[in-house]
Amino acid sequence: MSVADYLDIDLNAQNLSVIRNGEVCRRFVVSTAKNGPGEQVGSECTPRGWHKIKAKIGVRAPQYTVFSGRRPTGEIYCASLAKTFPERDWILTRILWLVGLSRAETGMDQLIRVGDIFIFTAVQTIW
Repeated sequence: MSVADYLDIDLNAQNLSVIRNGEVCRRFVVSTAKNGPGEQVGSECTPRGWHKIKAKIGVRAPQYTVFSGRRPTGEIYCASLAKTFPERDWILTRILWLVGLSRAETGMDQLIRVGDIFIFTAVQTIW
């Protein structure tokens, strides 16, 4: 992957853009932390700065697989399941587990995240 290939998350617009060769080639709706942006460990905020993919979870899972604790529950998301559990925090299909890059890795003076972030399919992108 070149420097021109990366994922860009816009916290205000709540979307993730796939950038290839410096151009947006795909865009997805995402849901970021309800506590907004921030880098404090344990704040449940969305950290800013540069990150790398630690793991791709659900690569072979069927589309709309429901995850809990980074593991499939055996359920497939559908309208009736959503109606049965209206307050559930739906984590679906794929998860990208990200970890923060250090200043040495980026060569930039970016904010550094200690901990993990997860990117997953938002329900709004399905229905």
